[in-house]
Amino acid sequence: MITSSHQDARAANLLSRVSEDVSLLRQDIGNLVSHTARQTVAGGAREFAENARTRVTAGREYSAEQLRALGEQIKQHPAAWLGGAAAVGLISAGAYLLFRGEGGSAHSQAS
Repeated sequence: MITSSHQDARAANLLSRVSEDVSLLRQDIGNLVSHTARQTVAGGAREFAENARTRVTAGREYSAEQLRALGEQIKQHPAAWLGGAAAVGLISAGAYLLFRGEGGSAHSQAS
């Protein structure tokens, strides 16, 4: 049979080894969190910021290109723009007269 003093020494040795393993694990977790905070998260934020900067620049260039194209269209077809504006004005005036006439007759019938 194994004596109780031998079992106590073995249990104490195992407990010491587990305590050391837990201490090393805590240290490794601390190092991992520290590395993640300094390197991984910061690198991801830098990548995200660069991606956003690139997209903003591309959007700015696209908007400028579209405005230049619109300016060219306006310069090329001034008669079409004037004709379109006149047509919209005539349609608006007709709608105003039509609805003004209906509004007045509905008001007089209600009296």
